Amino acid sequence: MQRRVVVVGVVIAVVVVLAGGGLLAWRTASRTPYEQAVAWMPAETLRATYTDWAAVRGLADGTDLGAASSTRDVGSFLDRAYDQDLVSASAVADSTYAMNEQYGLSPVDAAWEMYGQSREGAVVVMAMTDEVDLDGVERNLRSLGYRAPAEGAGTGGTWAGSADLVATIDPSLTPVLQNVVVLPDEHVVLLSDNTSYVSSAASVVTGSAESLEDATEGTAALAELAGEPVSAMLYASDFACEALSMGSADEEDRAVAEDLVNRVGGVSPLSGLVLAMQRDRGLTVGMHFESDEQASDNVEPRVRLASGEAVGQGGTFADRFRVREGRSDGQEVVLDLVPVDQTQSLLSDLSQGPVLFATC
Repeated sequence: MQRRVVVVGVVIAVVVVLAGGGLLAWRTASRTPYEQAVAWMPAETLRATYTDWAAVRGLADGTDLGAASSTRDVGSFLDRAYDQDLVSASAVADSTYAMNEQYGLSPVDAAWEMYGQSREGAVVVMAMTDEVDLDGVERNLRSLGYRAPAEGAGTGGTWAGSADLVATIDPSLTPVLQNVVVLPDEHVVLLSDNTSYVSSAASVVTGSAESLEDATEGTAALAELAGEPVSAMLYASDFACEALSMGSADEEDRAVAEDLVNRVGGVSPLSGLVLAMQRDRGLTVGMHFESDEQASDNVEPRVRLASGEAVGQGGTFADRFRVREGRSDGQEVVLDLVPVDQTQSLLSDLSQGPVLFATC
C-alpha cells in the first residue's frame, strides 16, 4: 500500500487504524451512523445525500422540539439549520412540520436521513429515535388514506398512496411520501414516490438484497473516511465525473480548466467521491481511484487545483477555504478543507458542478 501526504498550511497528526475482525464484525457495532446509512442504500444508487438530524438539532438549537412544537418553533429551527448549511442535503426538511403533525414522525425525532437517487428510482431512509411510536405511525398512515400492505401492519410491507393523496394531506409535503415502508425491527422508515422501488430498497435494509457497498467497490472506504458528518454527499462509482466535472462549464472555462489541469501534471478519473461536512464546518473530501498508484499520483495535483482558481464558479477556492491537508491512503485521496469563515457553505458550494479539483 502506498501512502503519500501533502500538507498545506497547518500540519496535523494523521492516525490510520487498520481494524481486523472480518466483514461481519465491521458490519455490526463498529459502524458509524454514516457507514450504516451508506450500507442501507440500494445497489444502483448513484448519489446519496445524508443528514444527521440528531446533530442538526444540537447545532441549530432544536433539541426541545417534539410532537407538540408549533409551526413557528419548527420554522425557526429550520431557518437556523439552513443558515448554517446543515440541511441542504435533506429531501424532507421542508416537510418537517406537516410530517410531524400528520404522520407522527419527522426530522425533529429522526436520528438521521439518507436520500438515495438512481436511474431506477429514489428513496429516503430515515432512522428514527426510540421515542417514535412506529405502531402509531402505521395507524396514522391508515387514517390518512394509504392502502395497507397485503400482509397487514407491522410486517414491513408498503403503505401505498399517490401524488394526489399527499397533496391533499398537506401541500407542503414532499412527493417521496407517496409510499411508506415501516421496519419495526430496524426502527427505520422508508419513503419513495415509486411503489416497487421503496419495496426493493426495504429489502436492502433487511439484508435480503444487495446494497451499494456490496455492488460498488470503494464505497465502504469512502464512508469510513467521512467519519461522523453532520451532512454529506456521496457520488458512487464514476457518477462524480458526470455530476461535477468541467463538462457543465462553458467552452471558455473548459479550455482554462484543461490548461490548469495540464499544468499540475494531469489527473486520473474518479471512481467515487464523498463530500462530508463535519461539526466544525470543515469539509472532508474523499476520492476513490482504481489503484493505489493513481491515488498517490493524484494527491499533489488535486491539492494544487483546490488551492487555485475556481473555474466555472468564479473567484478562487482560496476565497472560500484553505486546504489543511491532502493525503493518500491506499486507493483514496483525502482533502481536509477549512472554511475561511463560519459563513461559508462549503458543502452546498462544492456539491454542484463544475468543481475543478473533482474533475475527471
